[in-house]
Amino acid sequence: MVIVSYTSGVHLQEVDMTSLGEVLRHARLVKGVTVEEAERVTRIPHRYLEALEQENFGILPAPVYARGFLRSYAGYLGLDPAELLPFFPVGHVDESKLAPLPEVRQPRTWSASGLIALAVVGILIILVVALYSIGREESSGSLVGERLGATGQVSGGAVPPGGQGPGVQGAGPLALPDLAGVSLEEAILIIKQTGASYVVVGIREGDVPVGQVIEQAPPAETLIQPGDLITLVVSR
Repeated sequence: MVIVSYTSGVHLQEVDMTSLGEVLRHARLVKGVTVEEAERVTRIPHRYLEALEQENFGILPAPVYARGFLRSYAGYLGLDPAELLPFFPVGHVDESKLAPLPEVRQPRTWSASGLIALAVVGILIILVVALYSIGREESSGSLVGERLGATGQVSGGAVPPGGQGPGVQGAGPLALPDLAGVSLEEAILIIKQTGASYVVVGIREGDVPVGQVIEQAPPAETLIQPGDLITLVVSR
């Protein structure tokens, strides 16, 4: 004899080991439901519920599905499925637990079109970076030129060596006048008249106005001739 317990408040009773179907049918009657109502709730086909109650196990599906039906039906009726499964005659064995399959990582492959697309994108990026760098260099060069031209650090009108200013064609050495205190433009005109070349160096000098000559080399009264180089130090 075996004792089967009801979890829905039904009193314990003794049943024979072969009366599994009777236990199920009795529990359904106690619950007050029909097979059709049990089918709608458990979603187990009507014929399988009747097969369980009539112990007509031959029409049940594979054992794993049949045991699942018994668990669901017993739970719906308020029975303990664990106490009924040992008396289920349809291939009752412990379900083996399959070991998880090892994770297989598929190697990443690149198609020819994908490689070509990556190469094109890389070339475009390199071109953009190169053009950007060239543009920055040109912009920086222009900005430096403008600043140097504005401060007089670089002469844009240096007389080439051997050149002569107007009115001194064929003249001999001339004495360089004192250019300190004159504007850069006036100093350049004077130097051009001598035929000499010049270079301008801009420095910051206290309260001296911007563009005014502070020093010169060689000093005043030095004899110069075409081709000589004169350095002008100008306030900026």
